[in-house]
Parts: sequence; structure tokens; C-alpha cells
Amino acid sequence: MFEQLLVMSANAVTFSEAGAVAQKLEEVDYSVFFGAFAGSVFYVATACKLRIVVKIAYFIVSMVVGIFGSGLAGAKLSQLLGYSDRPLDGLGAILLSALAIKTLTFFSEQDPALWLSRIKGGFHGHK
Repeated sequence: MFEQLLVMSANAVTFSEAGAVAQKLEEVDYSVFFGAFAGSVFYVATACKLRIVVKIAYFIVSMVVGIFGSGLAGAKLSQLLGYSDRPLDGLGAILLSALAIKTLTFFSEQDPALWLSRIKGGFHGHK
């Protein structure tokens, strides 16, 4: 009985969280979805040496960053460019998605031991 109650409460929490995300996504413009998708696919489709699981994870993270950061990026772009006829949220989503995936790729290709030795102060060209 306790297990059924635990499963039912876990399902209720999961459904309420999914409802909150869906409510947030209802407010998002279609250009933002398309922009985040385009920015995510841009690099994932051309990356040959990555495993499929890594590509899927990069795609999901890039989409989320593009969708949820598009408002700020669009506002900064319109402020920077002086363009106020239409919102630039879709363009912000493209740029943030591509930037997120490039950042993830950069950090995954780095050697943590080398970075730690630089922080420690032991690497100055000497072995």
C-alpha cells in the first residue's frame, strides 16, 4: 500500500512539473522554437566524431538554453542594433543555441588535469 502511495505521489509531482513547463512553453513564440531548433541542429548535424547519446544531450541542452534565454538575447540584440520594429527573440534563440553547443563542445574537449595544473601554478612550459 505504501509503495502505491509513493508511486502515485511521484506521478503527481511529475505531472505538476510537466504542467508548469508546458504553461511556460505556451507563452513562447514559434520563432523562438524554430530559432532554437535551427541553432541546435546547426552543429549537431555536422559533428561526426560525437556519439549519438552525446549529440542528443547537446541538442536538448541547446534547445533549452535557446528557448529560455531568447528573451534576454533578443532584447540585447535590439538594444545593440537599434532595431525595434519586431522582436528579435528568434535570432537570439539561434545565437544562444549555437553558443551553448559550442561551449559544451569546448569544455568536453579540454583536459581537466592541464587546467588544474595551470591554476595550481605548476605549468610554465616545464615538464
